[in-house]
Amino acid sequence: MSLKIFHILFIFLATLMSLGCAAWSYFNQTAPLFGIGSALAAVALIIYGVIFIKKSKKIIT
Repeated sequence: MSLKIFHILFIFLATLMSLGCAAWSYFNQTAPLFGIGSALAAVALIIYGVIFIKKSKKIIT
């Protein structure tokens, strides 16, 4: 497994974990700041993932 694929997989899993934490916080109605932070982290990870994929196509073959 190349480092590029591992990085993409890690970003994907971190995004799923963030979305899971946000959903848990929403459905249990506990720790609303934690849920908001998790949702924002998921959005940031998605944006970072898209930027990484675009940039890695140019640099890494």
